Amino acid sequence: MPVSFDPARITSAINQSVTQLRRRLRRTETELDAIRQICRSVNASADLRSILNGISETTTRVMRVDSASIYLLDVPTQRLILKATTGLYPSSIDHGYLKMGQGLTGWAAQNREPVASHDAQKDPRFFEVPNTRERSFQSLLAVPLINQGHVIGAINVQTYRVRTWNASDIEFISVIGDVVAGILERAVLEEQTERKVQELTAVSEVSKAVTAPVYLDETLRVVAEMAVKSLGARRCSLLLLDETENAYIPRAVFDEHDQTAQTTMEPSWPVKALPLRNVETLHQPVIIADVGNELTQDYCDWVNASGLSMLLCVPMIVQERQIGVMNVWTNKQIAFSDAQVELATTLANQIGLAIVNAHLVGNAAIVQEMHHRVKNNLQNVVMLLQMQLSDERKVTAKEALGEAVNRIMSIAAVHDAMAHEGFRLVDVKDVIIRVCNLVRTNMTRPDLDLEITITGPDIRLSSRAATALALCVNELVQNAMEHAFVGRAQGVIYVNILDMGKSLEIEVRDDGRGSAAGEIGHSLGLSIVEALVAEDLRGQFELIRDTTGSLARIAAPIAFS
Repeated sequence: MPVSFDPARITSAINQSVTQLRRRLRRTETELDAIRQICRSVNASADLRSILNGISETTTRVMRVDSASIYLLDVPTQRLILKATTGLYPSSIDHGYLKMGQGLTGWAAQNREPVASHDAQKDPRFFEVPNTRERSFQSLLAVPLINQGHVIGAINVQTYRVRTWNASDIEFISVIGDVVAGILERAVLEEQTERKVQELTAVSEVSKAVTAPVYLDETLRVVAEMAVKSLGARRCSLLLLDETENAYIPRAVFDEHDQTAQTTMEPSWPVKALPLRNVETLHQPVIIADVGNELTQDYCDWVNASGLSMLLCVPMIVQERQIGVMNVWTNKQIAFSDAQVELATTLANQIGLAIVNAHLVGNAAIVQEMHHRVKNNLQNVVMLLQMQLSDERKVTAKEALGEAVNRIMSIAAVHDAMAHEGFRLVDVKDVIIRVCNLVRTNMTRPDLDLEITITGPDIRLSSRAATALALCVNELVQNAMEHAFVGRAQGVIYVNILDMGKSLEIEVRDDGRGSAAGEIGHSLGLSIVEALVAEDLRGQFELIRDTTGSLARIAAPIAFS
């Protein structure tokens, strides 16, 4: 049977085929042009962020979608972290994430195959990434990013209106994924390498500062600056423990935007009342993302006034003892990675080494200062002995020698306290207790039952001021023992330490004879007290005697001492 040909039908079929071929060619050209644009944007970009933004923007434009988002896999946590997007909230970049296998995009990455849904929210695998406005989209297409057999992330595209994804859509975005996966992995490795180099450089610079013979404050500022630059932060403050204040006091700060930050340091942190609402004791790094709910109100006011937003707080610990706090501040919400927290901890440890090094250097200076102090105190001993030689009282050689020994031991009590505490500042109360015990042991009459009561707060003063006060208390207690209890078998001497804020008062009171003893001449001991108070303490001295006993009062400015 002969075959009949219908020229019109054949022509129509050929025209349809040609039209489809032209469409396919145009689509292929468009897709190839898109790939070329992506490659050009990649080649023109020097950093990972720019590469990611170029890929997402080109994909959005070429595929005519409303959103294109790229997620990269964080291997340690197995999280797909949002790194670039054209349709979701920009603030969700670096914060939004999916667990591996979670949501349609996580499913695509875990199963290593594309997934397409025209009504994504009705798909049982759908999961909305919080704070991204993802629910405003209807259709979603996601493909994994795979390079050399391992998943490095996923890319998805979304539309507001319902869209049925065809094979060409899936093939094209898969091609994009294949093209960019290797590029992205290399870019990620380069960024990680660069970050490691920066971190090592920061640690190296800090190590040099730690071992260099410079002042501690200069070293601390170097550490603060390195922390800001290596962690991408806005500000770093270093607060060191002040034992007299029982608080962490700001010691050094570096602010990327505020070059006068030294005058706008944050409030101190009381040890027993940290400004952290949910943390009583700081043993490990703490990230404060929600300042309003996690910091006390007074601290929130300072944070808001300073234009800061987020805090990474790292304790500084040396030999299991916390000596300070390193506060790393940002002016925007960022995700501190485990590596960044570890780097901050390393820098905090380096600060501890800097302080130890400064103390070692300082100890050498203290040795020289101690030599100088001993020399001065020997001169004081000579001065006291010369004054004793000119004393017109008729005392035995044994009595004179006993008084001299007691004065010298009062000076020694200060040095003994410094040796035990290891600080330049000396606890005055501790020294006074030592002096009073020495006087009672060496000078009390055998027939006198004497009680010495010492009250008042612990106050730390310089060795010079402590030495002067030790000698003054020694003379005043001896004076009371000599004159207040004549003819009596019992007596009490009260030594009271008063912290008046900017000044210090020492009162030595007895329940002895007071004015009933009659007028007593100006003794050598009182002359010594007046000289020490005026010359060494820059203070005032007064002696009051009445029927209830005697009261000697020394007042001196703490700032001078």
